[in-house]
Amino acid sequence: MNSNKNKDSNLITIDLENLRQKYSNLLIQYKAAVADYVNYLNEQSQQPCSELTANGTNLNTTSTPNCKTNNEPLVSIQGQAFNGTGSAGESTATTLQDCVASCTSSNTCTGATFISNKCQLRIGDSPIVPSSQNSYAIVPKGKQLLLNVEDINQQLLDINKKLVNKIKVSEPVYDKINSDTALKNQELIKHYESLIEERRNIETILNEYETLDNTENETEIKITQNYYSYILLFILASVVILLLYKMFGSEKINSVQSPTIQYGGDLGVNAYYIVFGLIIFIIILHFSMKHLHP
Repeated sequence: MNSNKNKDSNLITIDLENLRQKYSNLLIQYKAAVADYVNYLNEQSQQPCSELTANGTNLNTTSTPNCKTNNEPLVSIQGQAFNGTGSAGESTATTLQDCVASCTSSNTCTGATFISNKCQLRIGDSPIVPSSQNSYAIVPKGKQLLLNVEDINQQLLDINKKLVNKIKVSEPVYDKINSDTALKNQELIKHYESLIEERRNIETILNEYETLDNTENETEIKITQNYYSYILLFILASVVILLLYKMFGSEKINSVQSPTIQYGGDLGVNAYYIVFGLIIFIIILHFSMKHLHP
């Protein structure tokens, strides 16, 4: 679905670009055609015109730009016909050049049509119309230049109309594309926000795991320390018991060997000091471990 929309969008874009290029090229031609027509009018306005008598004799020559002239050059346009407003008389010309010459030499001819080896002289003014390929419209050069300007102007209007219609057609497509793009952007933003939230959750889990790991390590350290503490206490207790055993055992042996000697069952002073010191040492060691590792 999206590929079809993109394809339509690309086709519309290409059509618009082609129409804009044609319009730009025609605009250049139009400016050139207008310039040619204006230059031609300026040249004609500088040409002297001759007032002729009925028999063709020259009365005077003036440079008045508004006088009628019959010496404006004529040009032929193939595939066209010039009908004028009426007939300017008959002509016996059988070639295109002779037909042009006949119209030029006539005081009333404003144009002609040469078709099928016949020359039709016309008076008045009218647009030229399409005709067969063997038809030639013979008109003044100024008219031909003006017609060229009008033709290019009409092409510009046609292309401008196509551009407007194409833009109207393309608006829903571009609006749909823009709408789809906006929806995709919103989806991307939502996905981004979800990823950020998931990342936060992962960081929280990692922090909790790290805290738990640290707690386990501390617990293991405490267990290990307590384990060694108990071993040390056990060793000290064993030493105390061993010393007491040796002390009491030695006294019994001495009493057996010397039955006449009476000690009253009391321990020696050194034994009491040793036992008391061991007990104090064990108590201090126990409370020190509790204080350092609560």
